[in-house]
Amino acid sequence: MFDVLTDLHALYQEHGITTGKLYQESMQNALGPQLAYATPAMYGVTATVLSSRRMVAYNLTQNAIDEAKGAARIQIIADRYADPEFHKKMTRHVGEELKHSKQFKALVQATGYETLDEYIEKQIAEEVLDFEDGLKPFICRVHSIELRSWTVLRIYQQILRERRFPDLSDDALPVLENIMADEINHVVYTGEQIDLWLREDPALQTVFDECLEHTNRETWQDISSMTAWLATNFEVVFGDSDVSAADVPKSRFLVGELTPDVTLT
Repeated sequence: MFDVLTDLHALYQEHGITTGKLYQESMQNALGPQLAYATPAMYGVTATVLSSRRMVAYNLTQNAIDEAKGAARIQIIADRYADPEFHKKMTRHVGEELKHSKQFKALVQATGYETLDEYIEKQIAEEVLDFEDGLKPFICRVHSIELRSWTVLRIYQQILRERRFPDLSDDALPVLENIMADEINHVVYTGEQIDLWLREDPALQTVFDECLEHTNRETWQDISSMTAWLATNFEVVFGDSDVSAADVPKSRFLVGELTPDVTLT
C-alpha cells in the first residue's frame, strides 16, 4: 500500500515546496500506520466494492454529486473570505471539481447503468444550502479530504489496472489520470496555504489536527460499515437481482466527502 507521508514529502519536493515544523508534525502524526485509507483493509474493501459493476456505478454517481457539491462550497467560502490571490486558486479548484463531476457522471454509462440527472441536481442543491464555515477551518477540512482523495484515487487506478472489467478500465483510466493531475494541485496548494497560516498562527495546528483525525476516524468507520453491509448483501451485489441503492451505506470509498444515497436505473 501507499506510504502517504513519504509520497507527500516527495510531492512537495517535486513542486519546490519546503513545509515548516508544525505542518510536518501534523503530517507525521496523521499519516502514520493508523491511517485508514492507506491500509490493506481499505484496498481490499475498495477492490471488493469495485468488483461489481453495480457498485462501480453507485460510486461514480456518488462522486459526481460530491464533486459538484464541493465546488459550490468552495465558491461560497472563496467569495466570502478569500483575498484576491487565494480567491483565484480557490476558483480554479471550483472549475476542476465541476469538471470532475461531469467526468464521473459520464463514466457511469460504461458500467451499463444510468443515473437520474434530476436526482443529482436536487441532492447538490439541498446539501449546499445554508453552508457556512470560516476560511481557515474550511481549508483545513479541504486539505484533509484532498489527501484522502489523492490516495483513494490511486487505489482506484491500481484496481482498474488489474482489468477485472477491461472495457471499463479502458474508459476510466485516462479519465482518472486527468483527474489525478488536478488532485495533486489541490493537495499542494491547500497544504502550502495551511503551512503558511501555521507559521503565522501556531494555534491553528489544533484545528488542523482535528480535521485530519476526523477524516481518518470516519474512514475507519466506513470500512467497518461497508464490510458489514457486504456480508449481508453480497449475493445481491454480485448476483443478477436488483439492489436498492438506498440500502447501500453512505461511505467514503470515494474521491470526495460523504454524499447522499444514489438512485441508479
